[in-house]
Amino acid sequence: MKFSISLGDFQKAMQRVLPAIPPRSTLPVLEHVHCTASKSGLDLIASDQEMTISTHVPCMVEEQGTVLIPARKLHDLLRSLGQEGALLIDINANLDITFKTSGGSFTMKGMDSADYPQQPVFPEGEHALLSAADAMKIANRTMFAVSDDEYRPAMTGVLFQFRGNHVVGVSTDSYRLARVIVRGEHFPDDLDVIIPSRAMDVLRKVDSNVDMSVTRTHARFAMSDTTVITRIIDERFPPYENVIPVDNDKIAIVNQKDLAGVIKRVALFTSSTSRQIKITLTPNRVHVHGEDDETGSNADESTACEFSGSDAFEIGFNHRYLEEALQQLSGDESGMVRLSFSSPNRAVLIEPTSENSDILILVMPVRLS
Repeated sequence: MKFSISLGDFQKAMQRVLPAIPPRSTLPVLEHVHCTASKSGLDLIASDQEMTISTHVPCMVEEQGTVLIPARKLHDLLRSLGQEGALLIDINANLDITFKTSGGSFTMKGMDSADYPQQPVFPEGEHALLSAADAMKIANRTMFAVSDDEYRPAMTGVLFQFRGNHVVGVSTDSYRLARVIVRGEHFPDDLDVIIPSRAMDVLRKVDSNVDMSVTRTHARFAMSDTTVITRIIDERFPPYENVIPVDNDKIAIVNQKDLAGVIKRVALFTSSTSRQIKITLTPNRVHVHGEDDETGSNADESTACEFSGSDAFEIGFNHRYLEEALQQLSGDESGMVRLSFSSPNRAVLIEPTSENSDILILVMPVRLS
């Protein structure tokens, strides 16, 4: 087996499949990337048996063949070589893999591809076509609120709700919730599926439309040169609609960038344990206060806002949750966001000020100490 390939192309291909390589595995072959050189180029496959990523990259093939290459060592080598120039890869009968550049030669041991688990054929499922922008929008706007609690598996992924002319993406960790609506045509009429966060992370950077196919147990995302197959989360997602308040009557309109900056600075003076800040809303200003009893540090800063309440309103938050929520709205053209409240112990809703808002974020407050 022998082929030459652009360093930049090889590096990008490895970056695409690396998320499916397990850090450690009881099956050593899964710590390798499956490489097949054929007339059409190089095909890479990586799998941890929960998620499989395959990709194709053009290259000049002198001798066709298949081999397993240690994935992380290969990735580290490619990163160290940079993206300029080409790489010649030569694999002999003993599975010694030699990488040659204009200035050096590197050899590592491969494994027989026959030891790699057979990849099943993906059955026909329900289809949905997402544009690259819409796929990234759902992934980027929901991932921050996905839970990492393994005892609540339904919340460790993103819920897709297809409803004919739109799809709703939802995530929650019980402290915050994100809901994104994408409108389109020819979506399934009534399909709910929970996609694990690791697969969603791959969708955060795509460069082509995404053909999504869902079966009873798996989902497949097919892009121009890359395919991701993941086991879906077979659990019931929490009834999130029930926790979205509909009677928050205290409204604050504030510049997203200004408020995020204030919170970021005040957060430097808060407890690293509680991360608590106090928000005080008055008709023309939003005041942010933070303190750390252990170090004696504290901070106060305010910025302009329009608040509908007649009296001052105080509420506490974990500053990290509020910061991350505001970051999701940074792309709004007006630069303004709407925060709606009802009482200090009920969730705040954070939305863009535009009438046809397709993103909604909920953040739970904390009790002020």
